[in-house]
Amino acid sequence: MSHIIRPWARKDLKAVVGLIRELASFHKALDQVKTTPEMLGDDGFGKDATFGCLVAEVPPQQGSKGGGTIVGYQFHYMTYCTWDGHILFGEDLYVVPDFRGKGIGSSLLAKAAQMALAKGCSQIRFVSANWNQPAVDFYTKLGAMNVTIQNNWNLCSIEGEHVQKLAERARK
Repeated sequence: MSHIIRPWARKDLKAVVGLIRELASFHKALDQVKTTPEMLGDDGFGKDATFGCLVAEVPPQQGSKGGGTIVGYQFHYMTYCTWDGHILFGEDLYVVPDFRGKGIGSSLLAKAAQMALAKGCSQIRFVSANWNQPAVDFYTKLGAMNVTIQNNWNLCSIEGEHVQKLAERARK
């Protein structure tokens, strides 16, 4: 399968938003998607971009059933670990089901790894649903380790009204 991995461009916004929605639907969480194409466009481009996105593109004759040529994406941003320094955090990695098993996901992560090294990162971090065994197996094959199990770390999140309540405490 012929494909290229490249940084996304504004022309890819509609396709990437569609893939984000596909991924959310796969996780049975489509109703939780709050980002809009406008938000992603505003935050993902320019010198003050808060995230980056790589896309996997195939030639038009190899496109998806719907005719799309963007068949996968890897969404990432820089973060920092007080113990290790710069880290690339991979928010999403998604490949359209009909294109899985063709090396596209590995190519997306390989390009992300190249970027991480160029930016002085010591590691790539990401989350994976514990019920998605094919994804867990894919990441493990590439050298990932489950730090929840190995290092006893838990990923925590404060959301919605709890963020509001916490912020109000600071005003007092």
